[in-house]
Amino acid sequence: MWAITFIVLAVASQGALSFNALPLAHRQLANIMLKTSVSMNEHPERNVLCFPIYSQGIAEANERYEETYNECLDIALNAEKTVESEVAKDRSNVYQQGEDICSSFQGCSKIESSADYFQCYHNAAGSSLTNSLEMQTLAKSTMQYIQLRYQTIEYDKNYCTNKSTDTYIKESTNLYSQLEQCLAGGAPPPSTTTSTTTFPTPPQPESEFH
Repeated sequence: MWAITFIVLAVASQGALSFNALPLAHRQLANIMLKTSVSMNEHPERNVLCFPIYSQGIAEANERYEETYNECLDIALNAEKTVESEVAKDRSNVYQQGEDICSSFQGCSKIESSADYFQCYHNAAGSSLTNSLEMQTLAKSTMQYIQLRYQTIEYDKNYCTNKSTDTYIKESTNLYSQLEQCLAGGAPPPSTTTSTTTFPTPPQPESEFH
């Protein structure tokens, strides 16, 4: 039971696993857990020899994965903040144009003379057409820019997290397999087990200005 508990805790304690990766990771680790449980029962004397060595490698793999996965998320979040900063001026301009249109009509509503009242609305309606078209054009172009940038950010984030997850699954599966082999009576593990797997570097988004 100690072997199974250790493996479950080593995986469950890491909250970075993506939902897409969980089914595959669980299937792979479940098979190894079953083999490990059998090996533990058949060769209990090897538990003390094998677990302290491979538990270190598994913990290090988990930590590296969590770090790289979170880095992918941080890069995406910073890229989104950059987009918001880029379009801040356009957002302010559209807001001000809308306020100016509303103010022109509100001013007309306070005129008592019917002739001046309707004249004011006539003039305000005419000027609002031009302002509305300008506001519509600016809003549309900015909206399209934001959508394109966010699609790119989402793609980069998914690529980064998927690569990180794939690397982690391959590394952890290899470590668990080595642990199972050790428990089954294979060659004794080295004094330290340090993985040489290199996790992918999250892509750095190129700076784009609107």
